[in-house]
Amino acid sequence: MSRLEDYEWMLRYLKMLDPINAKIIEGLGKYDPRNLSSLAKKIGLPPTTVAFRAKKLMREGFLRVGAKLNSSKLGLVKAVLIADTNRGRAEMLLKAIENTGYWTYITRCYGRFNGFYAISSFPFEYKKSLEDYFTMANRLGAMSNYVFFWTTNIFDVAPNFDWFGFKTRAWNFAWQKWLSEVLRSSGQLPQRLTDPKSYEIEVDYTDLLILKELEKNGLEDFTQLAKVAKITPQGVRHRFHQHVAKRDLITGYEVSIFPYPLQVSDLCAFVFDFPNESALAKFANSLVDKSFVMSYAKLVGKNSLLVHFYVLKTEFSNFMASLNRLAEEEIIQDFFYVSLDVPSFKRQTVSYEYFREDNWTINHIEQVEELTKLAATPKSKAR
Repeated sequence: MSRLEDYEWMLRYLKMLDPINAKIIEGLGKYDPRNLSSLAKKIGLPPTTVAFRAKKLMREGFLRVGAKLNSSKLGLVKAVLIADTNRGRAEMLLKAIENTGYWTYITRCYGRFNGFYAISSFPFEYKKSLEDYFTMANRLGAMSNYVFFWTTNIFDVAPNFDWFGFKTRAWNFAWQKWLSEVLRSSGQLPQRLTDPKSYEIEVDYTDLLILKELEKNGLEDFTQLAKVAKITPQGVRHRFHQHVAKRDLITGYEVSIFPYPLQVSDLCAFVFDFPNESALAKFANSLVDKSFVMSYAKLVGKNSLLVHFYVLKTEFSNFMASLNRLAEEEIIQDFFYVSLDVPSFKRQTVSYEYFREDNWTINHIEQVEELTKLAATPKSKAR
């Protein structure tokens, strides 16, 4: 975008943020977005107003609603890679990540690691093969340094406009209030952040076809879903209620909207270490309704948390001061972060194409062969 386009977009964005739209956006994140009549009743607005405005926000590119899948019930485990690229090897690392097949998000990152940030939903049965794959990628020069860990499901925080002044058209960040809330929060770890006890596969191929479409558009109707699943709308309805809903295959819905314009904000991924589970729980429990939090997950087997923050550039120093204050209070033990480059962001749905005969498949030998070929290609010229 040019500077003029940036300015025009920001004006449109601020005009869009009226109290009614804010109430609808919050409601989509808090309640079932597929039941707009019930949602409208809960937020006190006419169903026609909710439907019209929600569709307009999505059509104009301000809003996206997508299902978040319960990976463990699909037999998948979340994996996060944060890696430095070797000079001239950025394209190799990108292709090496894509070569795993099961990636869901990839973006460039900067800061402690200058390279790529990637999230995968990988078959639990083949965990070791992915660990070995990235070890080999490092040895072959795709990356110079990296961290890799497994997480629980990544949970999205519903948009919240409590700190937005509709009269002043400005955000008011109550950092001290948040700090006090962390200290007062419950030390009981939320159930959603406990390590999964099972990764049993509870879906079939048709379920996955429906789920991957709901990832793209959580409001998609049964008639459109039926065309993809190649069954009747009645069949989709039955599967949605008896499989998807009854088996908790969806943890919630991602209501994607940047609370403040991208041009004046930073999207970052932080990894926090805590001295104990209670401190982790206090911090996590304080995040559930904050406008500067996008999503979070616990690192499996550790008192550590992955959090995606979205902070105004003018507030970043105050945000960091708040984190350092929590370190002084011995809530946070240590942390690091990387800035995520939103324009380079790539995403894909659950990798249903690798699901055959009710099981996930992987050809580790072919992946390693392709990785070896990538390593043999000449380096690209440094820019």
